[in-house]
Amino acid sequence: MKNLLLLFLLFFSATTYAKWQYYVQPVELLYEGDDNGSRAYIVFQDKFTVDGCKNQNGDYIRIYGDTQKGQYFISTLLTAITANKKVWPAISGCDDWGRPVLTGLRMKTGV
Repeated sequence: MKNLLLLFLLFFSATTYAKWQYYVQPVELLYEGDDNGSRAYIVFQDKFTVDGCKNQNGDYIRIYGDTQKGQYFISTLLTAITANKKVWPAISGCDDWGRPVLTGLRMKTGV
């Protein structure tokens, strides 16, 4: 029984990790909703869908702008949009509106 529980926990934790996509151009940053900036979305040149997110077609990816991590994401994405550079996003899970969530971001020179 212990082994079965351990196997289940390992499987569940492996399926909740962020899925790293590929280098893609961010094209639009959208703020809406609450005054605290918690509801921000990035739109990439390509659409990324996440299984289980009910209200999405892959175009609006949620950024929690009221967190330090979200503020870093927004700053990096604004830089990428302004400089016409690509980023490598990690997307995982769904927000309360059923849209995918940005959980990681990579940017490097020459891309």
